Amino acid sequence: MNGDTTPIARDGVFAPLLVEGAVERIVRRLGEAIGTGILRPGERLPPERELAERLEVAPMTLRQALAILRDAGYVETRRGRGAGSFVVDDVTAPLAHAGRVPTQSELLDLIDWRRAIGTEAAALAAARADAPLLQRVTAAAGLAEASASRPFADYRLADCGFHIAIAEASGSRRLVVAETALQAELGEILGALPGSGSIEAVRASTLGHAPILQAILAADGPLARSAITAHIDATYDWIVGLHLGRLAAALDD
Repeated sequence: MNGDTTPIARDGVFAPLLVEGAVERIVRRLGEAIGTGILRPGERLPPERELAERLEVAPMTLRQALAILRDAGYVETRRGRGAGSFVVDDVTAPLAHAGRVPTQSELLDLIDWRRAIGTEAAALAAARADAPLLQRVTAAAGLAEASASRPFADYRLADCGFHIAIAEASGSRRLVVAETALQAELGEILGALPGSGSIEAVRASTLGHAPILQAILAADGPLARSAITAHIDATYDWIVGLHLGRLAAALDD
């Protein structure tokens, strides 16, 4: 994935909310989009009036949500020439403090959900994706590999981009939404576990991308399911193996 984020995911960020609790929903939607790289560092958000209309919320509701995001360090508002609301240039700082240690049951539940969403997205991508979408997945895999030597928060954004690109390639908007939320939650967990950004962990994660990409490019749905299942299970294994003490401590809280 390069600076041009996939269109289905971007459209979903600014789609009407159509739910109660609009302030919280805006914060979650924009926060997830920033945390998973759909909205890029330094990117300008649509003007407030336009964004409120697209989300189908009152301008005051939108301003409340943007204020929360500003306080959290994800968004900044600039005045004068070029005024507007922007994703902060360095999203790694707030992301680095966004973690929460999960219980083991919570982690298992998340991994089960990842298997359900990820395997279906990969299989459908193998069956449906056209050449441009396959190029996006390939580019996203390349960016993740190139980011492996960079700070972990940077790698996580690229890793999110790879998995979201697979969901995009499935052609299912619901899978894109589900994968985006999954990646945001996984990032929160990884942010709470010291050592998640170790060279070994990042290398293991990156190596797991290649079989998935190869299966999708070969239009082999069963192989894509198998490859992404192995990748998801490996992620779970090293989280538990490296941080069992933290998980056990969380169980006692």
